[in-house]
Amino acid sequence: MEILIFVCLLLAAAILDLPVLYAVLAGLSVFFLFGLKKGSSAKKLLGVMIPGFRKSLIVVVVILLIGAMSAAWRASGLMALLVLGGLSLIYAPMFLLFVFLLSAGFSFIIGSSLGAASVMGVLLFTLGKAGQVSPLLMTGAILSGIYFGDRASYLSSSALLVSSLCQVNHKQHLRNMQHSAILPFSVSAIMYAFLCIFFPFNAKQAAEVLVLKEFFRLGNPLLWLPLAFVFLPAFTRLNLRFSISLSTLSAFLLSLFIQGADPKTALGYLVFGFSRPISHPQLALLYGGGLLSMLKPMLVVFFSGALAPLLKELGSIGPYQDKLASMATKTRPFASAFVSGIFGSLIGCSQTLAIFLQLLLLEKVYPESDNEQKALAIGNSAILLSALVPWNIAMAAPLAIIGAPALGGIFAFYLYLTPVLALIMPVKAFCNPNNPARARGACRGVQNNGQ
Repeated sequence: MEILIFVCLLLAAAILDLPVLYAVLAGLSVFFLFGLKKGSSAKKLLGVMIPGFRKSLIVVVVILLIGAMSAAWRASGLMALLVLGGLSLIYAPMFLLFVFLLSAGFSFIIGSSLGAASVMGVLLFTLGKAGQVSPLLMTGAILSGIYFGDRASYLSSSALLVSSLCQVNHKQHLRNMQHSAILPFSVSAIMYAFLCIFFPFNAKQAAEVLVLKEFFRLGNPLLWLPLAFVFLPAFTRLNLRFSISLSTLSAFLLSLFIQGADPKTALGYLVFGFSRPISHPQLALLYGGGLLSMLKPMLVVFFSGALAPLLKELGSIGPYQDKLASMATKTRPFASAFVSGIFGSLIGCSQTLAIFLQLLLLEKVYPESDNEQKALAIGNSAILLSALVPWNIAMAAPLAIIGAPALGGIFAFYLYLTPVLALIMPVKAFCNPNNPARARGACRGVQNNGQ
């Protein structure tokens, strides 16, 4: 009952265009009251919730840093440099296809959907607006691209989380992710290429962004330094937070010493976002970013961190586990994974929580000997489906970063083609010969049962 109430709250917030944060806070209150009604003490319930809040702080910090970095890039002139450079590189008749491919390639290199959205997503969306391409189509292509790498990159934290939770070899898991991505990726690319026929990129209109040269000093090679720092995690052991911090600091200094901003104004950009007291349509394309722009998604992540542990404490998951196990015996295990992925994405409010919830829901669906298949199922469902839910931070954060509409998720073909094709055409997980479960028949089970 409590879960149904929470889902209704989330849907009501979406329909009434209310902040998702309100629904999350209301849902936590509902779960807390149900816990008191079932006999749990307030102290015990708070004790369950606090570790969840702490775990969410890691993501909170990254979200805030990206907001500051986005503003600093705009103020330093780097974003203008990227826009002008991107305009010369992109093949205009296939713009949407390039949006998808470039987003996918960049996210695969850095392993982060948020990082890819804050760099390539903002760049391509800005270019697309200048070229009068539909914001909905661009949003879909960017979401599809950034979650390709987030799901299958060697630097992806979500892929590492899944392989760790399922206790499978990480490289083997990535091999499964990449193999199962071939068909949906190819079909998505064809669909974006087809849409290019009907939604062309107006290169003549986009050429007007060349006027940005008048507002920034773009000749200094040091302007590329903030971008170089973002790539550090791909080639070093530095984590994403540290590289984003370095990128933000360098961009801040460039805005001072190259673009000539005074310290007070430059600091204001980091908090409130980049803007200038100039009414110019092309310059306005670069306005945005800042800590405050990420405040709502940050609070959603923070408070939703307590949802999964609270649900587990209340025992609300048990009945759903039994229903999913029954469904798996009547159909196939991935049918249960697909449903649980939708369920977890709807109430998890973040990709990480969706993964944790799905793992709990699938405990009775996949035996320990099928851990590779379970990891593949989660990678084909919750990781991607969470980015199709407007109140889930997996979708809300990238949209906030690039300033895109939520309805664009309709055109995020890769996000739903992957689970749908996996449901129609079962993908077999490759078995790791070093996995102890192999001795108990894991590989044989995968070969016989598919997904």
